[in-house]
Amino acid sequence: MKRAWYILAAFAVLTGCSSDPKPEFKEVVSTLNTMVRPEDNPPAPAPPTSPPTEAPPEPKFSVLVIAGKTEADVTALLGEPAATENGEWTSMSSKKKTPFVRHTYKTDTGAISVMFSEGVAARIEVRPSETFKYPDDAMKAMRAAGLTVEDGLEPESEGPHFLDFGGVDGVYAVGVGKDLEGNPEKIGYVKIVTEERFK
Repeated sequence: MKRAWYILAAFAVLTGCSSDPKPEFKEVVSTLNTMVRPEDNPPAPAPPTSPPTEAPPEPKFSVLVIAGKTEADVTALLGEPAATENGEWTSMSSKKKTPFVRHTYKTDTGAISVMFSEGVAARIEVRPSETFKYPDDAMKAMRAAGLTVEDGLEPESEGPHFLDFGGVDGVYAVGVGKDLEGNPEKIGYVKIVTEERFK
């Protein structure tokens, strides 16, 4: 730093002896800038960064991991069922009657009812434990069931108590219905039909 002052003093003496009584301000600044060592000037602080955006939460469960699986596979994934029902199911397209077994499993996602027909998980109903408003939160409810859906997805058909969507995420059909047993302003279930033969 002493060296810079000596050079500045010499510069002042030389400028005082020159024929031009007023040196250019820019020349003085330029000379001073060359005399200052980089270590004398601390680096400028880095600009603030914006906080990282949060990714949407991963679903606790996805119906896709049990769609089309056997009773043994589903029970291995979800544990022993809390309730079991046997019956006969009639296909909407063929009117054929088929025996079924329906198991209901209790999970963190909610109650999951799986109808096994022809040995596989054919129809799955998720009754979410989280509260979703009907019909505004239909996409959120489907995501809670583990389906990948875009906002603004339009239903193929709808009634006063349900919305029916076509193939979503590789399954044949998805339905979202009101909670008619509790609060009709809320979503009561997300129903998945895994293949066309089980409609």
